[in-house]
Amino acid sequence: MSSWKTLLLRIGDKCPEYSPSSDFKDHVETCYGVLRRELEPSSNDILPLLLQCAEQLPHKIPFYATVIGLLNLENEDFVRKVVEKTQTNFQDALYSGNCIKIRILMRFLTSMMCSKVIQPSSLVVVFETLLSAAATTVDEEKGNPAWQAQADFYITCILSCLPWGGAELTEQVPEEIERVIVGIEAYLSIRSRASESGLSFFEDDGESEKTNNDKVHFYAKYYLFSEGKLLLL
Repeated sequence: MSSWKTLLLRIGDKCPEYSPSSDFKDHVETCYGVLRRELEPSSNDILPLLLQCAEQLPHKIPFYATVIGLLNLENEDFVRKVVEKTQTNFQDALYSGNCIKIRILMRFLTSMMCSKVIQPSSLVVVFETLLSAAATTVDEEKGNPAWQAQADFYITCILSCLPWGGAELTEQVPEEIERVIVGIEAYLSIRSRASESGLSFFEDDGESEKTNNDKVHFYAKYYLFSEGKLLLL
């Protein structure tokens, strides 16, 4: 039997640790079964490695979130520690300005919401906190070029979570997520958009402001689609 560390690292891969004929569901069940048995003697080792895997192997976050959701049915105390440590890491990433880690941990939180580990309303609070920070950073009249990139990043982080959990949020907390989308549209309407003539292929005909605004709203709406389904109207 492969060690729990190897199973955790190789989940989702075609490897000897998992049966070549097994599907992803079998991977999750196998990994969960081994971790459940090892929680009692090795919980202090499992927790940091699980979080490290989620941060360094973000393409496997759905697997890890599903395993955590199953473990939550057996050991709520362990999963509570996972959530608390994730929140601490997220706060540290915000304070240090680690953009990659912020984006990955938001994806992780969203996936854990889909696995019934955290409440949808709690995730919406995170979205609204970042949205509020972005809105107060950008001045309504003149904008704030020095900090607008940071504000834009916060908005991008929120939008990038929607393909991972937008359907669940729309189903479970429709009014709350609609409020977030309205806030994002309000932010997009006040952010400054400067056009550099040297970077334009065509002569400015006075429509650049409207065109830029339409593009921004198009990309915002693009994030509301997941697997061919419209998440929000």
